[in-house]
Amino acid sequence: MLTKKRRLSRLDLLAGTVADPHEVVTGLELRRAAMDLLARREHGFQELSIKLIKRFRSRPIQEGDLEVALRGLARDGLLSDERYAASRARQLAGRGYGPNRIREQLRKQGVEDEAERALAYACDGSAGWSTHAVAVYKKKYQGRPIIGDFQSRQKEKAKRLRFLQYRGFSAELSQALVSADEKDSGPSE
Repeated sequence: MLTKKRRLSRLDLLAGTVADPHEVVTGLELRRAAMDLLARREHGFQELSIKLIKRFRSRPIQEGDLEVALRGLARDGLLSDERYAASRARQLAGRGYGPNRIREQLRKQGVEDEAERALAYACDGSAGWSTHAVAVYKKKYQGRPIIGDFQSRQKEKAKRLRFLQYRGFSAELSQALVSADEKDSGPSE
């Protein structure tokens, strides 16, 4: 016995509103699906191609059609790795990530060629990243000094350094921020 969902699906298939799973995906379908995804947010070339392949996974895509559709979108100004990298860098910087982490994320998304320009756009030069690191650090630790005996201070310093380096800030900048909060209130050993 067919379920209601299956009946609707087969009726749709007979009516022509749902594509046959063996029918090849057309270039127009690829373009429409890509534009649908791009209407929601920016995508990189690599990310969009992966999403389109997933969307049409049950139907074959002719070799080269995907590339042609994406190149057409790029030619029309709808798909841009540069815009995507800048958007993604701003988004990650807003979440408190530093330049190293953002660079790595952009590399994973396949837009490493645009990374440096996007990083410069996301934060104004190295002074901007320093200010950003101070803001992230203060938000997390709220200016609490590092106090206690030698062992507990070392443990707290290591924890704070790991936090900043995980977020993508340089070791030198992380060390400078953590050292500024260290206080010698405990006995020296």
